[in-house]
Amino acid sequence: MPDAFDCVAAHVRSACKNELICVHVDNAQQCEVKRHPSYEEFRHKAVASRASRATKSRLWDSMVAMGRLSDMRGDDKWRMILLDCLTPFLRKRSEMISRTFYADLHDIRSEMITTAMDTWKQTATGVAPREVPTLMVKASVTAAYRSAKIHSSEYEFENLDELHVPEDTTRTFAVTRSAIIHNADLRDPAIAEQVRGEAHGARLQKFVPQEVLTAFHEEVRAGTRSRSASILTTPTMLARTFVTGGDHYYHVSDFYPAFIGLPVAAEALDIPPSSAYRMVRAGSFPCPTTYMGRKLQVHTRALMHHMGVPDIIVHPDDVENGAAHARGGSV
Repeated sequence: MPDAFDCVAAHVRSACKNELICVHVDNAQQCEVKRHPSYEEFRHKAVASRASRATKSRLWDSMVAMGRLSDMRGDDKWRMILLDCLTPFLRKRSEMISRTFYADLHDIRSEMITTAMDTWKQTATGVAPREVPTLMVKASVTAAYRSAKIHSSEYEFENLDELHVPEDTTRTFAVTRSAIIHNADLRDPAIAEQVRGEAHGARLQKFVPQEVLTAFHEEVRAGTRSRSASILTTPTMLARTFVTGGDHYYHVSDFYPAFIGLPVAAEALDIPPSSAYRMVRAGSFPCPTTYMGRKLQVHTRALMHHMGVPDIIVHPDDVENGAAHARGGSV
């Protein structure tokens, strides 16, 4: 009968399938580093680097960063990869606890996995990435001993509550009422969707050349522009028969590079670059970072999320109408 460790392994292999693993940007096609391993090769390297305590390896830091980014988009892929790569360090300890104290092995491993995930949530902010795997392992072992009714000071780990940092109140991003649609009922989902797209276009025209926006939309309409994910067509979108191309919707973040350099992100957050690098080392930079080669990068969506800018879905027609209106042209 499969135990919790087996279930984690099966879940990860199903999620990764036969894809090459990119711990830099989670997309081997978009990564500047051209050589990427299969999942089994990646896992072997990760386990070996941790077992040898390779101090110069940034692999585990990047895994934690990718896990935090995955959490933001509601995806558990990298969180589970991290957990699967930690199970070799929990497996032997779980067997020893089970044999020594006559505890059920399946129960011990379930307790370890549950505690590791709880610790992952508690260390989501305010904890440097390099410390997270160690905290997860220590907490899991302690929980396993407690489950077996063992109280040994050698394995006690009492301070997990101190790691919890209350979540910041999410800042709202208010889109002002569009002047483009007059006397419209904004409670109508179709109209509200149109207003959001036009308001976004009006903002863009202030700092994005028209030809750049037009070129991007031409690629979207031609199907040659890579987008973040398949956007499910909603009844609201289908009701808008006046838009051309129901499959042309895209996320606002698709217009920007997937990753930007740390200095650029720091400038957007009004943080001096030197302070930003210190904050990354201390685990206090407000957005997850990842190494692409030797450069620290920040995921654009994570930056938008922290700044309170919603990654809304828009349609090229609406964005272009809003930009034209803001320029004083015809809608």
